[in-house]
Amino acid sequence: MNNLDLAKEIVKLVGGKENIRSVIHCVTRLRFKLKDEKMAETDKIKALKGVMTVVKSGGQYQVVIGDHVGLVYDEVVQVLGINPDGNTDDDTETEHKNLFNKFVELISGIFMPLLGLMAGSGVLKGFLVAAVALGFLSEKDGVYEVLYAASDAMFYFMPIILGFSAGKVFKTNQYMSAAIGAALVYPTFVDMYNNGASLTFLHIPVILMNYTMSVIPVILAVYFMSKVEKGLVKIIPKSLQLIFVPLLLLVIVVPVSLLVIGPISTYASQLLADGALGLYSLSPMIAGFLLAGIWQIAVMFGLHWAFIPIFINNITVYGFDPINAMLFCTTFAQTGAAMAVMLRTRDKELRSLSATATLSGLFGITEPAIYGVNLPYKKPFIMACIASAFGGAIAGMAGAKYYAFGSGGIFGIPLFISPTDGFDSSFWGFMISIGVAFALALVLTFFFGFKDKKVEPAIETEKQPVLDETIYSPIEGQLIDLKDVKDEVFSSGMMGSGAAILPTNGEIRAPFDGTVLNVFKTKHAIGLISKQGVELLIHVGLDTVNLNGQFFDIAVTETQEVKQGDVLGTFDLAAIQEAGYDVTTPIIVTNSAALSDIQLLNVGKNVDHRQPILEAKA
Repeated sequence: MNNLDLAKEIVKLVGGKENIRSVIHCVTRLRFKLKDEKMAETDKIKALKGVMTVVKSGGQYQVVIGDHVGLVYDEVVQVLGINPDGNTDDDTETEHKNLFNKFVELISGIFMPLLGLMAGSGVLKGFLVAAVALGFLSEKDGVYEVLYAASDAMFYFMPIILGFSAGKVFKTNQYMSAAIGAALVYPTFVDMYNNGASLTFLHIPVILMNYTMSVIPVILAVYFMSKVEKGLVKIIPKSLQLIFVPLLLLVIVVPVSLLVIGPISTYASQLLADGALGLYSLSPMIAGFLLAGIWQIAVMFGLHWAFIPIFINNITVYGFDPINAMLFCTTFAQTGAAMAVMLRTRDKELRSLSATATLSGLFGITEPAIYGVNLPYKKPFIMACIASAFGGAIAGMAGAKYYAFGSGGIFGIPLFISPTDGFDSSFWGFMISIGVAFALALVLTFFFGFKDKKVEPAIETEKQPVLDETIYSPIEGQLIDLKDVKDEVFSSGMMGSGAAILPTNGEIRAPFDGTVLNVFKTKHAIGLISKQGVELLIHVGLDTVNLNGQFFDIAVTETQEVKQGDVLGTFDLAAIQEAGYDVTTPIIVTNSAALSDIQLLNVGKNVDHRQPILEAKA
């Protein structure tokens, strides 16, 4: 299928021209804004030769094409008969998101920056519980007390941390929002609550509550603060805003939070927890079967974010969460399916990919297994979902409980050990659930869910001879593993192997001697090819295509030869962050398939154009 035919099919399957508000493209994807996403035939689009997958995110319907997306986009523009800016005639219509989508977007924005800290804290707390249960430590040991403080600090002071994160999402002063959270857990109020004391404010009784480890009160308080701040900025002269806006925010928001928002939201939290456990208690086994069976599908569509507050709220209110305990086995099921592919296939490339995916899955990182192996071959993903359902049913029947929010995989297992009862029957039921999910997915996939037939590449390209190449950092900042990028198309390795940088500087430099292949119109990405034939993509930030070139300045043109260290362009790091974009910069070897190995160097370190970050082996 050529690019024109592919463009025609995509336009037809997203609902036709009349369903398209606008379309732009980034480095890998066509990004449609559709009037009605339900009209798009997603399964048929995914099946098209030339389409990698479809991602629905941020109000956009994203069709992932690959590094030749610009060619397909040019044909889409011609098919639609629109200007190259991608706007249709009625693109000025106001885009409406339903309440659920807004809620998911809100929750993901607040909690995503915290996930690493929450996972690390939760796993440490789980290991401490295991150490006490096994007799390695006593709760009176100094080692235990210090490490417990380290593991519990994030949860105890959660309103402060959530306040800071919510401040960014609600576009208000993050330090003020953190201070609002701090007021909720102020030690004096906590002591008064614990001692049964009373408190009034202007003769109004304050309902004292313990807001440590709470979620909903601070989020609502910060939302209220954001509205108050906007009103104050309108009426207070600019020359006085520095002092009087923060002053009045503290005077207004803290009392209102303690008098009204806190008590109401706490009672709402209790009702939410009671409701969730009430539905669960109707039939834990059936609930586990149904929820675990569809959970990974929900994760793919980003719907899992709606459940995160419920998980944390249950732990806050009751000290445990049974719902996530039923879902934990799903990562093991996907890992078992990937292992079955590894054992069954004779294709060396697929075996290597599935082996890597299996190892990652055991540590709780399932994107390589799902997007790299199971979904492309379809049946392994289905078999994993079936196995997950049975694993979830066992966990529900056993009454498994999740005692602290943390990561998946083997390091998350200690989170299911009861702090009071240790290795009780519910823990062993949980262990059986993940064992069944893993083993059943492996067996089903091995015998029924996989045929050893190599998936054909989406669009065939002529392979170019490639030699060894050392790739230096194009941007100054901290080097991280590609799998840690919060975008599954990059983190899963779908676009190729590589690394990512958390920039501390807005300068882009050439990572090797070579030629500029392409400079994207939106200036957020540059494609290069080295003299040794290695093709590299530098993608500054995530979703920064939506900035349409704002805050970027590119100093090179296509076909221009560059030397390692030459300045390719600049970007305004602070302005991009202020606009609400993640500045994580993936560095992708787009012709990874032509190389035998790509080694990551200096991961976790601060690098600049003088340090190598990747070693490509032919």
